[in-house]
Amino acid sequence: MKVNAGVQRGMFYGWVIVLVSFLTLTLVMGTRFSFGVFYSSMLAEMGWSRAATAGIFSISMLVYAVVASGVGAAFDRWGPRRMFPCAAVLLSVGFFLCSRITALWQFYLYYGVLVGTGFAALGFIPHVALVARWFARRRGLATSLALAGTGVGSFLLAPVSEALIARYGWRASYVIYALLIPGLLIPLILWAQRSRPADLGLHPDGATPTASGDSQPGIATEMLGDTPYATALASRGFWALFGVIFAIGCNLMLLTVHQNQYLIDIGFSPVFAAWMLGLAGLLRSSGSVLWGALSDRMTRETSFTCATLLGVLALFCLLSAQYAPEPWRVVLAVLLMGLGYGGTSVIYSTAAADLFQGRHFGKILGLMEIGFGLGGGLGSALAGIVFDYFQTYRPAFYITMGLMLASIAGIWIAAPRAVRRAAVPAPPVAPRPGHSLPHN
Repeated sequence: MKVNAGVQRGMFYGWVIVLVSFLTLTLVMGTRFSFGVFYSSMLAEMGWSRAATAGIFSISMLVYAVVASGVGAAFDRWGPRRMFPCAAVLLSVGFFLCSRITALWQFYLYYGVLVGTGFAALGFIPHVALVARWFARRRGLATSLALAGTGVGSFLLAPVSEALIARYGWRASYVIYALLIPGLLIPLILWAQRSRPADLGLHPDGATPTASGDSQPGIATEMLGDTPYATALASRGFWALFGVIFAIGCNLMLLTVHQNQYLIDIGFSPVFAAWMLGLAGLLRSSGSVLWGALSDRMTRETSFTCATLLGVLALFCLLSAQYAPEPWRVVLAVLLMGLGYGGTSVIYSTAAADLFQGRHFGKILGLMEIGFGLGGGLGSALAGIVFDYFQTYRPAFYITMGLMLASIAGIWIAAPRAVRRAAVPAPPVAPRPGHSLPHN
């Protein structure tokens, strides 16, 4: 009996996956991008240099680079229900040990290695790979909604961390996060997460099969293909995106670690600085959703170019506040930064999925994310070294601007538009009443 092509009745379960991923990233990445708040408090208490303290975050990013490929391969093998709870426990142990440190090397080990590994295993790589399994045609929108949790988490947890530290100190605040992460996330993950649509007898995007067994018209099999990771490594697109990701990592982690302290240095209060760090995260979520949806309609290249140029303009505004420390300059910078840079991560990750989707995509993305770890480690450490030498962050800001402008060339070289144009043709147009579609 023939089964007509169409969309399954009711809400597609993939949107539940997106919601759970959003909530997970809100808590996990919110704690990660609140490091700048902890950084300021540790500088005041421990008396370490900025370069040495920022090096803690750099080590966590280098660890991220080292374990990224293994995280992607582990996700391909084990899926979210087995891997994510273990990662939550690892994060919890790492945060608890951070609350007990008495020497710099301990913080490098506990935060840099344990927490860095936990962030990788419960963060960007596996969630992008997971959403890519559930969506093809609306991959940009779905991925952006899931990754929006990162920005929302930054908005909520940066000021929350500031309040917790002001009331209880940074050590007790780490203990609180050590309890919250496994206590909230493990039950949610075990209850709601599923690895792939086939686990529930579904197809990507909620498509139903035709008589021939193909999924919904307009979603070609190439989008659901199987790119071997050796083939990906030999491609120009992989290395072009690797460079793009390196630039994004350098820029994002420089701002994550140093933006809060930069604003305090030029005369703003710690509370205002924490709220601006949080607002930047929230606006990154808005930018993520905006550019994720637009990149499904525009090319990934065009949307990435526009988003990046907005972000570079934001850095000029942030630098101008050093000479005229007026709040509106910072707010404008944060607005442009969120709406601009918020789109870059979702666009490059969906571009990677367009190019390399398949059973090995988690490992391929993990290999690519080595660039993010290396760039992030360089960005946070470089800014600290530059400040200690020049007593200003300005040269570091100029370097990251140059890298982001260069990343625009990288996305065009990768050329995901060619693959996506061939793999996802325009959906069929329904006939208007009284008209019929032509027959072949």
